[in-house]
Amino acid sequence: MKRITLILDLDGVLITTPIWKPDELDSIDQYSTFNEHCIDNLNVLLSTYSCNIWLSSTRRTVKTIDEFNVIFKNRNINTLITGFLPEYKACKTRREEIIRFIEENNISSFLIIDDDKSLNDLPLIYKEKLILTPYLKGFDAEKLKLATRIIEHKIIPTS
Repeated sequence: MKRITLILDLDGVLITTPIWKPDELDSIDQYSTFNEHCIDNLNVLLSTYSCNIWLSSTRRTVKTIDEFNVIFKNRNINTLITGFLPEYKACKTRREEIIRFIEENNISSFLIIDDDKSLNDLPLIYKEKLILTPYLKGFDAEKLKLATRIIEHKIIPTS
C-alpha cells in the first residue's frame, strides 16, 4: 500500500481546549491534553492507512521529535512522528510552508489535517487533500469519514 504523508496540526485538531481557557495538562507528562475522541479517530485513520506523520503545528518549535513521540505514546497514538515541517524563513504562513514542503520533497500522496482557515486559499491540487477541522471539535468522526473519502478517491484510488 502507498505510504501517505500526513501533515498534522495539533491545536484545533487533537487539542480542542477553547483558546480563552488555559490548556489542561496531562498528569503523566504535564503537556496539553488531547481530545480522546480525536485521538480515537486519528488512530482509526493510522491503523487503516500507512502514514508518515509530519507535524506542522507551531508547537513543533518548542519540543523535539523524541519529546513529541513520548507525548503521542502517552496519549495512545500508535504511530511515531516522522518529522517536523521545516521552518522556512521566507514563508510567512502555514499555507506557504505546506506548499513548499510538498513541492521540495515531490510528495504526491499527502493529506493535510489542520484548523488554519488560511488553508482555504491553497491551490486546488493541495486543497482537495485538506481536512479543515473546527477548532473546538477537532478531528471528529465527520472529519474521519471525509479523510477516508479523500484518501480512497484522491490519494490511493483504485482503477
